[in-house]
Amino acid sequence: MGEERSALTPRQLPGDVHGFVNRTADLDRLDQLLADDESGSARVCVIAGTAGVGKTSLAVHWAHRARARFPDGQLYVNLRGYDPGAPISPARALEGFLEALGMPPKAIPLDLDARAAAFRSLLADRRVLVVLDNAATVGQVRPLLPGAGQCLTLITSRSRLSGLVARDGAQRLTLDVFDEPAALELLRGTTAGYRADEAQDIAELARLCARLPLALRVAAERAAARPRVPLGALIDDLRDESSLWDALSSEDDEEADAVRTVFAWSYRALPAEAARLFRLLGLHPTPEFSLHAAAAIAGLPPGPTRRQLDVLVGAHLLAQTASDRYQFHDLLRAYAIDQTTQLDTEEARRAALGRVLDWYLHTADALAEVLGRQWIWRIPPEERNASARPLHFAELSEGTEWFAAERKNLLASVRVASESGRALIAWQLPAVLMPAYTTLSQLEDLFEAGCLGLEAARRSNELRGEALLLVLLGMGCRQSHRRDEAIAHHRGALPLLRRLGDREAEAFVLNLLGLVHLDSHRFDEARLGFQDSVSLCEEIGYAEGARIARSNLGTALLGLGLADEAIALLRGAAEEARQAGNTYSHGNDLADLSLAYLESGRLEEAQRASSTALEIARSIGYAVLEAWVLIRHGRVQQASGQLDEALVSFQRSAVIHRRIGDRGREAEALDAAGTVYAELGREDEAVHFHRQAIATFRAIGDEWQTAVGLHHLASVLNALGENEKARAAWREALPLLAEFHHPKAVTLRAFVERSLSETGERPAPS
Repeated sequence: MGEERSALTPRQLPGDVHGFVNRTADLDRLDQLLADDESGSARVCVIAGTAGVGKTSLAVHWAHRARARFPDGQLYVNLRGYDPGAPISPARALEGFLEALGMPPKAIPLDLDARAAAFRSLLADRRVLVVLDNAATVGQVRPLLPGAGQCLTLITSRSRLSGLVARDGAQRLTLDVFDEPAALELLRGTTAGYRADEAQDIAELARLCARLPLALRVAAERAAARPRVPLGALIDDLRDESSLWDALSSEDDEEADAVRTVFAWSYRALPAEAARLFRLLGLHPTPEFSLHAAAAIAGLPPGPTRRQLDVLVGAHLLAQTASDRYQFHDLLRAYAIDQTTQLDTEEARRAALGRVLDWYLHTADALAEVLGRQWIWRIPPEERNASARPLHFAELSEGTEWFAAERKNLLASVRVASESGRALIAWQLPAVLMPAYTTLSQLEDLFEAGCLGLEAARRSNELRGEALLLVLLGMGCRQSHRRDEAIAHHRGALPLLRRLGDREAEAFVLNLLGLVHLDSHRFDEARLGFQDSVSLCEEIGYAEGARIARSNLGTALLGLGLADEAIALLRGAAEEARQAGNTYSHGNDLADLSLAYLESGRLEEAQRASSTALEIARSIGYAVLEAWVLIRHGRVQQASGQLDEALVSFQRSAVIHRRIGDRGREAEALDAAGTVYAELGREDEAVHFHRQAIATFRAIGDEWQTAVGLHHLASVLNALGENEKARAAWREALPLLAEFHHPKAVTLRAFVERSLSETGERPAPS
């Protein structure tokens, strides 16, 4: 089974620009890039120019014209290099690109260089257009550049980004303001059908806008919205506004003054309610937001808020990106922030920001309700804000769609809460997002939000917040194979939970500690953690927690070679799950039970258990469970002599695990497939699969599975007569096996030592 190419073709371009005019020569220059594609290197073009000159409009309009030339997709990101808030980091942008190209969240590396390498690899044989909008520095964009291939990258920036031209061979296209005919064309095109004006008045309006496309569009929208007001009167108002700016500003920048003048001119024409909303929206944690977030910040129901948003969109002061989503241009957001700072009291601003942060917190709490399978923390009833008007989710899919749309805003809300001294929200928001971050594998968000929340909790001496965020960080470390850190975080949480008297949470963390040890094949330590969790759950009457811990204890006992005890626990846990209607746990427990039966030589019972587990997994449509059960089912099939069927199970498992991003289990399935190929006498394929698996096990630091894979590889190489290569693999496995002391490890180490001896090599003394 070779590399699986993603079937996803990203189509991320924003909508085409309505009423795009002129720029014919610039469009021709961009068209020429398509003709100059013989070098074999990915091409780069920087579109540079002052704020509001139309760089984004040109890039997006041309991208829509040329998209047929890029059949493998179009990627777009607004890097927000000049936004009043934090810019988008290269790592964050790469995360979005890799997901759009089909890489599962769990498979995305945390390291920037590794992400950039993965991005270049995915684009190496594709023809993709990449649009990097609003870049501030060379460092922000260089990791986002494709390598060799037929890709084209368009970058817009107020900077000339000379480093890209000098080092990366980028071409530069510098935009100037419109000439007078183009400016007049834009104004006439927007106001046509609404009013008929004298040519000299239109020319004067263009001059007052410094012929900047952004200012021209805002001014034209205002003129079109007031068809009965003579253009001369509107121009007089604009001149008055310009004089005011001249009096207040010491800057000598005609273009910047023109933009501010036009913004103020349009803003002052707004109804009072819409003007207030415009100002307060500048306080939102990011430039992009939903209708319901806008309603929260305004303190209004969604209906009236939508009507005011329509006014702002009509005035060209906001862009509507979807039916209920809106976005600021960075210049307009800066103007909104300036206006709210001047016109609204500090108390009003703080209240508005508090309302929207509360809305994100309480909606995230509703998400936790539909996501959580085990113990989760929820906002205590006495701390819930009845006026927050959060969303509620009837289905899991609704919740996950909301989370996908709001991920950036949720993380930005944690940042803003931390920076503005709202410690309670800063730790509660990542705490209620625990099931979302862990279930949906958003590890980068988890670590940033978790660390910010932990700092806020410690600053404010919030023991519960500190404990919860340590648990969250521990779960993230386990998922990213940083097991020592996971253990440290979980152990750090336990004394805090004991001080708080939260015994359910304590039992949950004891179980988590057991799972980290189980992942590492430290079965004795895992057994102790699970036994402690079972005892505490039984003491406090936490039945579901006790059932989960007993099931995990059964798996640990199986690893210690205590198959009969494991069978008793796993059979009991499976029956309890069935009676409780917990279908997922029932299927998972049966899969583990099948392996226990198999290791006890009870093949028929193993077959029944694994087949039933697979039926359950498929009936509930949960790919994660199906992929895991397929490994267990394949082992049973292999032991039964159904080699072709086992091969199908292992390969199907590997495909699903690759899709969901679980590299460790994908490698386990590949290694198992290698053992089947060896039994079928297809040794070359066996070698290939074992080597693929070993590479992944090494990459994620799984020493036990690396040693097992090396032993499998050595066995096949030895059968092929490649004795020196076989000895090299066994030699590498031996010190890894010395770190483990459970029965399987002891048996395997003895076998490897014997194999080395039989092939003419004396193993090193233990």
